[in-house]
Parts: sequence; structure tokens; C-alpha cells
Amino acid sequence: MAVTPPVFGLSAAQLQHFQKAFKLSYHLNYLQVCQQLVPMRGLDVLEVGGALPSSLVIDHLGCNSWTTVEAPAYDQELGAANQFHRNLHDQEHQQKHASSYKHLYLDIEAIPEEYFGQYDLIFSIACFEHIQRLPQALRVMHRCLKPGGQLFTMHSPIWSAFDGHHLPIDVPARFEGSQSKCSQIFRPWEHLLLTRAQAFDLVRDRFDAEFAEEIIYYTYNSDHINRYFSEDYQMAFQSSPFEIALYQLTFQAQASSRIQGVLQQRYPGYSEFSNNGLLALLKNSSSPKATIF
Repeated sequence: MAVTPPVFGLSAAQLQHFQKAFKLSYHLNYLQVCQQLVPMRGLDVLEVGGALPSSLVIDHLGCNSWTTVEAPAYDQELGAANQFHRNLHDQEHQQKHASSYKHLYLDIEAIPEEYFGQYDLIFSIACFEHIQRLPQALRVMHRCLKPGGQLFTMHSPIWSAFDGHHLPIDVPARFEGSQSKCSQIFRPWEHLLLTRAQAFDLVRDRFDAEFAEEIIYYTYNSDHINRYFSEDYQMAFQSSPFEIALYQLTFQAQASSRIQGVLQQRYPGYSEFSNNGLLALLKNSSSPKATIF
């Protein structure tokens, strides 16, 4: 029986431990992508929008230091779903690495100047779609890097994706066992294809008015997502102080020609609706910008 290759050197037992104890899933896959692009051993790393356990990043990856930044508003809205609250099994390791593992409870835009120029790498996964003032955040992150430092981001789903509503709530338990429980809250791209009123009517008819009100709030009003299209991220990166070393559209889910046409008509100037997210590597350097692809 074939054995699945370990994730960046983790044994099967170690992998199971991190998955179970800290509820890590895509985090490990994204971390491996970053590790392949920027080996982390010996680096000072700033994690924006997350809190990977110190037992993983210090003990296993061998980072010199790891500082995590968690936005208070995002934490207050999502609570236990935030990774920092899942690190209860890591307390002993955090105490052991107290001088090299830090947690900052603030928006990245508000990070104190004492952290400027301190990091070799900024690691950010499943976060950029939540940053409201992304251009400002990018400028601050650039200042946090040492000369030659790099920023790795891999994030999804973004607003223009088929599931870009990025709903943080599930169907309520009161619908358990009903036919509505089997229905999707939104079908692909409905959050973009419908008006707010149409979306409310649709969710109310599939579930009820109370749940529809919650869905409309999280889809169109809540600050938990920034509602950037693919092209908006590209513009933000190009306008930032960074040099773009790598920029890739990820997790393709092709829109039908009909839906693609309707979306392009409804949102002039936008056409990248089939990618679910983005992978980018940005550099604090004076080298020429790489070709976008």
C-alpha cells in the first residue's frame, strides 16, 4: 500500500497530531507551498492573520522567531473559529519559546514601529480577503521586512469566486432533517448575480426570514471580508512598495459562458471570475517586477 508523502518532513503521526490537536487542514498544505518557495529554517517570521502553533514553527520548522498578528474585530466576530483559540495544546511550547514566539492582538496596520525591519518573511494564509485597508496594510508589512525580505500570501475564497460570500456561519440546527438542509445557501456566483433584495428572498424561501437576515448581513455588510475582485488584488500589489516575484490564480472553477457573460456585463472591467483565490510572493527589493501570469 502506497504511503502518502509527508508534509514538509512531518511523520504520519506528527501530521495526525497537528491536524487533530490544532484543527489544522489547509494550513499545512499552504505552509508546504511557502516552505518550497522560501525555506523557513533560521528565519524571523511575521504571521499575519493566524497563529500557527510554536511546536510546529519553532520546534519542527526551525524558525528563529515567529510573531503572530490577530485582528481583534475578526477574532470577536468569529470567536472559537480563530486559530489562536485552538492552540490550547501548545501552551507548554509557547512558554518554552517565550522569547521567540509572540502573539500580537491588533490590526497589522497598527503594528508598533519597534517591529519595523525585523522580519525575513511575512507568512499570511487565508487572511488577505479579510483585510479592509489592504493598500495600507501592504505598506506597513513592507516596513516590517528586512531588506530583501519576502511576503508570502495564499488566500481564498475571494469575493469574485463562485463561493466568494465566504460565509462564516452554517445552516442552523433547526433545519436539521428538513429538505432545506440539503439546499445550498447560495449556488455558485449567486451572491454576485443577485441584488441584495433578490438574495434575501432566495434565502428566506430556502430557509426562513431570520436566517436570511443573518446571511444578508454576513454577505453584504459584515467586515469579515473585503469584497475585493481578483483584479483589485493585482492592482493593490502593483501599487504597493513590493516587487511581485510570483502571482498566480488558484483553485480554478470555470464559470459557464452564460454566467461569465452576465458577470462581465454586471461588473465592467472585471473578467477573472473562475479563480477561487490567489498565491503571491512579494519582495522587499529593487529588482524589476516579474511578469504577471
